[in-house]
Order: sequence, then C-alpha cells, then structure tokens
Amino acid sequence: MVNIFLTGATGYIGGDVLYKFATLDTSKFRVSCLVRSTDKAAQMSKAYPSVRIVQGNLDDSHIIEHESRNADVALHLASTGHSGSAAAIARGLNERSTQRPGYWVQISGATLLAGQEIAEKRFGSKGDRVFDDMSDAEDILTLISKNPKRVVENLVISQDSFKVKAALVIGPLIYGEGRGPVNTRSIQAPEIARLTLQEKEGFRLGEGRNSWSNIHVHDLSNLVLELVGAATSAKSGVWNKDGIYFPENGQMEFGELSSRIAAAAQSRSLIPDATIKRVISADEAEVFMAHGSILWGTNAVGKSSRARSRLGWKPSGASLENEILNIVQCEAEKRSKQIGF
Repeated sequence: MVNIFLTGATGYIGGDVLYKFATLDTSKFRVSCLVRSTDKAAQMSKAYPSVRIVQGNLDDSHIIEHESRNADVALHLASTGHSGSAAAIARGLNERSTQRPGYWVQISGATLLAGQEIAEKRFGSKGDRVFDDMSDAEDILTLISKNPKRVVENLVISQDSFKVKAALVIGPLIYGEGRGPVNTRSIQAPEIARLTLQEKEGFRLGEGRNSWSNIHVHDLSNLVLELVGAATSAKSGVWNKDGIYFPENGQMEFGELSSRIAAAAQSRSLIPDATIKRVISADEAEVFMAHGSILWGTNAVGKSSRARSRLGWKPSGASLENEILNIVQCEAEKRSKQIGF
C-alpha cells in the first residue's frame, strides 16, 4: 500500500485531488490529510470515511515532518510559499528509514515568471515570452535560483535525488468547479465575474494585453495523479531538475477574459452593457482583490511539453472560453443568496 500525505485537502486544488483519490482503488492507497479545524475535519470524515485525518496546520512543523517521514508520497498543495511546512516535508522525506526515495509534489505559482514586471510595477502590458517547461528548463531554473523570495521552489529543486524525488507543479490561472468537500471556487476569473456583477459593468486593468496560461482544475488534478503514478512505478527522468511542470490548456489575455465575462453577464441580463468602458489602475485592483495587480495584470505564459511527452498527460476538461458562462452563473447565484433574492 502506498502512503500518501496530503496538505490542502479542504482547499480548491487539494480538495479536487482528494476527490480523484476517492475514485481509485482504496486498497492501493492510504491517504492522510492535514486538516486545521475540527469542523472541517468532520466534513472531511463524512465525505471520505477512509481518509485518515491529521489535526494540525502548516505551522505544526513537527507533525508535518512526522507524517512526511512515514509517507511514500507527500503532496503539498496547501501553499506555494509557506517555507516552514516545505522544510518540514523535506526533513521528513530525507529521514525515511527505508532505502527507497520519498516523493514530493509541490504546488507553485506562475507569478514566478513575472518577477521583473512585478518589480517594475508594469501591469496590463503585453508580454513577449512563452516558457516551455522542457526546452526552457534552464531559464526557468535560473529564474528560481536567482530569486531569493522563491524559498520553497529552491528547496524543491535542490533535493538530493537519491533520497527525494521532487516535482514542482506551477499553477497558471485555474478555473472550473472543484469537487472537494469544502472550497470549490478558484480566484482570478470568478473575482472578475463577481465584481462585474457587483459594479454592473465590465472592467479591465490597464491595457488588458497581459496573458496567463490556464488549466481546468480537473486536468490539474489528473496531472498530480499522473505524478503519483510515476512515483509508485519509480519512473525516472521526471523529477527534481527534470520535474518542473507548467500544466496548461491554452492562454488568454485578461482584457479578453474581462470582455467575455461581461458579454456572458449581459447575455443573462445581469448587466446592461457588455462594452468595457471602465479601466482600473493597479492600485484599484489591489482594493478589489488581494494581489489583484499581480493576479490580473502580469504575464505568466507557459507551455506544458514535459507532462505531455514524459507522463502521457493531456488536458480533457472544458476550455476557459467554454467555462466562462458557468463562472458568471455561479457568481450570480452566490450574489442572489447574499442579497436575499
């Protein structure tokens, strides 16, 4: 039996990955999940009785280290930048008593590609670079190694490959309804939809020419499961410095995303006009949403060559274009409940 230690099970990505485990042969996997609150632990146990609940949070390094030491695969999907929990996973996996290596799948964020734009406070402008996770691997590794703020990513890629096989999954704009027991909502596109409905008009940040890659959350979960499969079969050539992944199913400019959301809202008579007339600044974006200037205003475009060629993964979920109406409808339903209609 393969022991899996999962963080983020009550979150958007981790919850969807946990759902995928529930569809697999439970005799092959024993899943333990770190859960902070007793209320959420009860929700988890009700939804997934066979899952072992570990009560704790990301600051409980001793718990995380202990669980990682006893795991075959650690899936750290709760945070992209919590260095203490990542260090605890590294310690635990490196101290395993077995001679077999431990495996670590770490979620990261595509803003690592936008460091220069963020430093220069250059938001809304068109980018000129697509990072292929195979042919541009050395450039990506350099971006990580030269950025002291990327503590977690540097820790992942620096692991001794004889002891720890690690993979870095760099999440782009993620969309689609999650299937976990608690949080099923993404951030970037739903927040644009929520504010469009709230303000009764569409908007964009600056020129709106900046782009991010995007992926359906179900396809992202499938990639994580492919990596777990690669771990259980001891597949080589897909870990550590050969283990950086940019899952994607295309890209879209944020100006276009805002226009499509406004058009979907107008088509349902939720706003009077789909024309984008309002242009917001980076400072206004920060008021609307935490880190809004970065999450709506930068360029982060990757190409997923490695997962396709090395793991046989390919996206099969609905495209972002085809999900936009669902995103708007979900936000409209939530808004109706909040205001009592």
